[in-house]
Amino acid sequence: MSLLVLSHVELAYQQQSVLESVSLTLQGGEIACLLGPSGCGKTTLLRAIAGFKSLSSGTIESAGEVLSTSTQTLAPEKRRIGMVFQDFALFPHLSVADNICFGIRNQNKASRQSRLQELLKLIGLLGSDQKYPHELSGGQQQRVALARAIAPKPRLLLLDEPFASMDVELRGTLAKEIRRILKAEKITAVMVTHDQHEAFSMADQIGVLSGGQLLQWGSAQTLYHHPKTAFVARFIGRSNFLEGTVSDGGVKTAIGTVSAASLSGHKSGDTVKVLVRPEYLQLDQKNGVPATLISRDFRGGYYLYTLRLPSDEIVQMLLSSLADHELGESVAISLSTDQLSLFANP
Repeated sequence: MSLLVLSHVELAYQQQSVLESVSLTLQGGEIACLLGPSGCGKTTLLRAIAGFKSLSSGTIESAGEVLSTSTQTLAPEKRRIGMVFQDFALFPHLSVADNICFGIRNQNKASRQSRLQELLKLIGLLGSDQKYPHELSGGQQQRVALARAIAPKPRLLLLDEPFASMDVELRGTLAKEIRRILKAEKITAVMVTHDQHEAFSMADQIGVLSGGQLLQWGSAQTLYHHPKTAFVARFIGRSNFLEGTVSDGGVKTAIGTVSAASLSGHKSGDTVKVLVRPEYLQLDQKNGVPATLISRDFRGGYYLYTLRLPSDEIVQMLLSSLADHELGESVAISLSTDQLSLFANP
């Protein structure tokens, strides 16, 4: 069942467009991330779903119920939507137990206690119910904020950059933890982030936004290997773009004539940009084209090498950090895949 459906959602401030015809569908139990640079409209879209912003046009529906149109906006408190904020927004004067039970305080005591213990176990904080927020670590506070939001069993949970104030290692760990908790509770969720690694760790579906437009909606694998636009290709992971010319046999590039995932929309003689991820390249002394190593960055288990091709184009590739290659060394490289994405030259 479609738990969240946005159809041609548009929103403007003082005649300035902020969201342009955004459409997406999220199934029950799925976790989605809205990903994009600052100012792209992702937080505005989240606030529109929550009911804090009115639409200029389009509709927002949840489980078949219309939440927003250009003429009516259902009040946030009537939407059965939970929200976790960037700053956690825990009540400092309330214990962990009282914070978690805040949204279910009207239930009878037995029901509250049962739900509290269930959630404390789920978030790994059994025995911490009488502590106060200042006695918890940042990661523990985040889990309490999540438990408070899901205590009333909302049909949809919204998370607004929940890891923004944390260090990189903790963010990665918490993203996986929160995904586990949401899946255990079978809660449908939408999270806003500008960090692709968080999106990859959390999401079943990712939406990439730029300039108020939803450029692509799909799985992390689809966005990474089959981006629809050059912007998505650049924003999702490292990208090499080679100049190419479409021919009957494929696409001619500085590393040979290559195949592409689709030549649809391109005719012979067209010049294009060919997306080559660093991991698509491999050393191939027998059949490869020459390249010169001009720089390298140590990344622990691997080096990210920068190479110059005979065409003077620059590409990056990944090699084991155990490999022994010197700067200025000449090597030969080839592609390890022939399913490449093409983009029209600007």
